[in-house]
Amino acid sequence: MVPRESADEGVVAGTDGGVEPRIVVAGCGGAGCNVVSQVYEKNLAGVETLAVNTDPGSLERTRADVRILLAQGVAVDGDPILAAYAAEACRDLLQSATSADIVFLVAGLGGATGTGVTPVLAGAARDAGAHTVGIAIVPFLVEGRGAAVEEGLARLKATCDSVVIIDNNNLARLGTELTLSQGFDFVNRVVMTIIEGVVENVSASAYTSLFDEIETVARDVASAPEQMPVEVATPVVEAASNFEPVAFDSGGFIGLR
Repeated sequence: MVPRESADEGVVAGTDGGVEPRIVVAGCGGAGCNVVSQVYEKNLAGVETLAVNTDPGSLERTRADVRILLAQGVAVDGDPILAAYAAEACRDLLQSATSADIVFLVAGLGGATGTGVTPVLAGAARDAGAHTVGIAIVPFLVEGRGAAVEEGLARLKATCDSVVIIDNNNLARLGTELTLSQGFDFVNRVVMTIIEGVVENVSASAYTSLFDEIETVARDVASAPEQMPVEVATPVVEAASNFEPVAFDSGGFIGLR
């Protein structure tokens, strides 16, 4: 892995004789870990999985290459701040676990772990030299978590290079007969489609901007029949015009984001 300053302005994969990017899909909290289990079962080529949680029971049920339990013996009691403190205490471990070229961070916002831990994990991944792609699942408005969601989303945008937002409230567009379980399964499929689409295109394309791949795949998912809107959020949209191509050579990841 090269120094952080050489990994700062855009991500491009060149596969014709080049080096495949190292990709980690990390899930934080219950929603994120559910997605990670599905990624693990898919066994995507070149993709490693990481599950991070403060709930030992939930983490035990998660299937992943690496599992990290935070706040062992301490109840975070739904408090994102306590969860963030627990993550900061293990920052070196989180950084080691996310030493890669591209890291996807999947989390549901509004609760303790997803909201508090994910921005810390994103920061640790960026310190390790990774391009970080946050995938934030926003809860229903009736859950009354608006303030926590907004704060968590702001922190995620500040620590991720790209943020994709999937709003559960858009499930209403799919019809009233959809059960809650079916709705959550659908959201997971949307997340999986985005991850698989980006991974496939990054691995198969020569000199393709990672931001462009994320935006293209997300737009395709949002426009497909029976799909719900997917937003590619700031800061990536604001920074898109500043992206410069970088590449992978025989020595690994090079270039600027």
